[in-house]
Amino acid sequence: MRFGLFIHWGVYSLPAGVWQGQQIEKLGEQIQRHADISMADYEKLARQFNPVNFDADEIVQLAKRAGMRYIVLTAKHHDGFAMFDSAHTDFDIVDFTQYKRDILKQLADACARHGLKLGIYYSTPDWHFNGPEPERNPQDGKMSVFAEVSKANEDYQVAQLEELLSNYGDIAQVFFDMGEPSEAQSKRFRDTVKGLQPNTLINGRIMNNQGDFLTMQDNHVPDVPISEFPWESPGTFYHTWGYKSWVKGDPLPQQVRTQVRKLSSISSMGGNFLLNIGPKSDGSVVAYERDVLEGVGQWVDVHREAIFGTGLNPFNRLAWGQASTAAHKLYLHIYQWPKDDQLLVPGLQSTVTKAYALSAREQALSTRSDGTNLQVDLSALHQDPSLTIVVLEYEGDLSIVPVHSAPNEKGELVLKGELATRHGKYGRQSYRAMLKDFYRSWYIAIPEPGDYKAEIIYKMRYDQKRFVLQAESDSVQFNLQGNGARKAAANSVDGNERIAVSRAVGGSLRQAEVGVVHFDHAGIQQVYLRPGQNFELLARSRDFNQQDQKYRAMNIDIEAIRLLPIANDE
Repeated sequence: MRFGLFIHWGVYSLPAGVWQGQQIEKLGEQIQRHADISMADYEKLARQFNPVNFDADEIVQLAKRAGMRYIVLTAKHHDGFAMFDSAHTDFDIVDFTQYKRDILKQLADACARHGLKLGIYYSTPDWHFNGPEPERNPQDGKMSVFAEVSKANEDYQVAQLEELLSNYGDIAQVFFDMGEPSEAQSKRFRDTVKGLQPNTLINGRIMNNQGDFLTMQDNHVPDVPISEFPWESPGTFYHTWGYKSWVKGDPLPQQVRTQVRKLSSISSMGGNFLLNIGPKSDGSVVAYERDVLEGVGQWVDVHREAIFGTGLNPFNRLAWGQASTAAHKLYLHIYQWPKDDQLLVPGLQSTVTKAYALSAREQALSTRSDGTNLQVDLSALHQDPSLTIVVLEYEGDLSIVPVHSAPNEKGELVLKGELATRHGKYGRQSYRAMLKDFYRSWYIAIPEPGDYKAEIIYKMRYDQKRFVLQAESDSVQFNLQGNGARKAAANSVDGNERIAVSRAVGGSLRQAEVGVVHFDHAGIQQVYLRPGQNFELLARSRDFNQQDQKYRAMNIDIEAIRLLPIANDE
């Protein structure tokens, strides 16, 4: 689907980020939590909710003009207020307000009329269901968004899910959010959805590995393509999702460019982009948000073939942007325009037969290859203010030599830290679907097989940490001493580890010999630096936090890793 519209909308749009004359920071849709609004006062707000200017057809058509293919509405957020007619509570848009109309039904009908898919957001936390004294987070004293789900609340949620999957036609996805359901509860939620609509996809925030796809951290774009899981990245224009009257966005051209490039990056990496709007309490779309979507849509109209139905970015490193693929076509997404108008496409070996921009298909671009890289002359193009996409048509199979480190005259290899590819760890076990920078990799050209002494130049804030340097056929484990005194929980050290003795190099940098790595063949191959201890995406916060947090990410700054052939070193 690639591109969808998220709609965060409910009672929280009435205070619009302001309570008792004070601007409330943080998320507008959680103003009840951040302003500590009592249930009685929040119900008074709900009584006033009357979105007389809501026009479902207008919103669906706006999404369609933006190039979007599906819409996800917050059917129920953490405040427990239902934007649909529920028989299991009167705290909903039909029974509790003077509006008396089912918002979700209107949106479902409009999606059906205009050919868009419909999804529903459903919050596991429900402050209203839990009564006037909802559970509070012991760290900040606020209403909890990660509370366990009571049996009564579980039954209530199942009943509402049955309504949502029975009364509103085909549902493309159910977007669960937050809370900490047990494994049995997650399975029951999944069985409820799939029992009614087997083709409905469920996001990973249902937790306990019961989801069909990953929901990324908000506004996240991964550094490398993800193919092991289908995934979606929710994004917004500013730091809030629900409407806040006092929030200002970036200037319109800048915001359009930002969102176009998010769409480009996310689609090139294999995901869906779910871009949010937060309507006002009367149901109208904020003019600024409408203008951004219109601007994005104008760009999509011209460039859609590079976004929809395309393959993953096949390059391991592009200094200037992203790429996507189709049959015998490469789409070059140019974020950084080359100063000399000459775009270098590294390692492309395929024979290019035609080059042109999607915005100027009739204008042929000249290319030349030196046998290693391809160069595209962009001097005839006018740069698109949001993003220029150049198409390369080629013959035969796509052939790309990855960007790699080559040996110097002594056969030594230097892997620069700034050129490392950073990989995340992903899963559907918990709300936390990802760990950023979980390991790193480099491509290297090994001149000849044999043993290589590995050295690392680095700085690290922890007192010590374990790592693994891994090649295709060998690996070495070692401990590094850090610059700081930060410690973590004690861990046993297995007998295969090497203690790397570090010394100061200059400033805060350290250098350490970490061991010997054997390469059993020559040629281009990958080397990985991984943490020496695993870290799991556990569902329960207390279990997640009991792990050694320094292994949650690499937590090291690397200047370089040097691989020195043993024969030359001796």
